[in-house]
Amino acid sequence: MPVLDIRCRDVVRILAEGPKKRREVGARLHEKYPGLRPRGSWVRDVLLRWNPLVVSVGDDTWALSDLGSALAKLPGELGSPLTTEEKAFLIGLMMLDERQRKIVSELVVLGKSTGPDKWIVVQTRRVLTHIGLLKPE
Repeated sequence: MPVLDIRCRDVVRILAEGPKKRREVGARLHEKYPGLRPRGSWVRDVLLRWNPLVVSVGDDTWALSDLGSALAKLPGELGSPLTTEEKAFLIGLMMLDERQRKIVSELVVLGKSTGPDKWIVVQTRRVLTHIGLLKPE
């Protein structure tokens, strides 16, 4: 599953301290992003289950994947603006997924995408805007 939310990077910064339960990850994210429900489906699905930077280690506990460990070694802090290194890493990660690669390419070149899943197109646009490859609409 592709990176669908820029806060996936923040999950990596939290889990760089060691494996954590979903509730703890959600609570830490909620401190930085008050509009994000700590026990909500966004944390459970998008930021944990679909995040290629983390893996489940059982009993609703999460740890860093190999990709997450690599990102954690780059400069950057929880909730801070993305560093140049983080931006490059996330762009490369999005380009690994064939479906998202097409969407990224279309958005950058054409400003729109013909991707059939409009939700993924919208989320990809949000990530590319945060990274600085697209201007906000």
